[in-house]
Amino acid sequence: GRLGALLALALVMAVTGAAGAGTLDEVKKRGKLIAGVKTDFPPFGYVDSAGKNLGFDVDLAHLFAKALFNDENQVELVAVTSGNRIPFLQSNKIDIIIASVTITDERKQVVEFSDPYFHSGGLLLVPKASTIKGVEDLAGKTVAVVQGAIQDKDIEQLAPKANRVKYGKVSEAVLAVKGGRADAYAHDDILILTLVKENPDLKAVGKPFNPRPYGIAVRKGEHEFNAWVNTQLAKMHKDGTY
Repeated sequence: GRLGALLALALVMAVTGAAGAGTLDEVKKRGKLIAGVKTDFPPFGYVDSAGKNLGFDVDLAHLFAKALFNDENQVELVAVTSGNRIPFLQSNKIDIIIASVTITDERKQVVEFSDPYFHSGGLLLVPKASTIKGVEDLAGKTVAVVQGAIQDKDIEQLAPKANRVKYGKVSEAVLAVKGGRADAYAHDDILILTLVKENPDLKAVGKPFNPRPYGIAVRKGEHEFNAWVNTQLAKMHKDGTY
């Protein structure tokens, strides 16, 4: 029995080792990159009225395809949310996450992160008439957060007396504030500032809290793929594409 268990373990390690060595090779063989992007997170990942994926992260996905295949359209964009992006990566539904992922120690346990490519802190979105001026005013208030987003934990720590309500999508959180079901919505500053432009009945308040970097994520152990991503990011910075 013990030998069987050891053989099974060796087989598992061989299989995971093979997978770990080669997503980049698999992508090249397949002829397209499968990237997880946001569809509700302007200006990083969103969809226009014609249903076209747009945004900074989407542009990165196209540039990666161009670097791999000399054709920026050889990428399949898969819609992900804050809650499902890491599970999608781990279950091989996607090759890479380019979806405004904040780098945290906890997430580093389960994915490989690229070098940071953007910095963002949390910010609050409130109705125009709200008296909330920042995180310090959230005690006893209902705060909308998106499931899987870093602000869920941030608000728990910074405003322990606030009542957090989790939503699956950004649009649902915005509607909760508009409809009076939430007093505030906490998310990344760049998203909140973009939402304010689109929603004149809402305003952004406070100073950005807990600023952290965004990273691109690949599966744990994919060091070759991760190094390739970092090389591409460095090139973009150098030649001005960024």
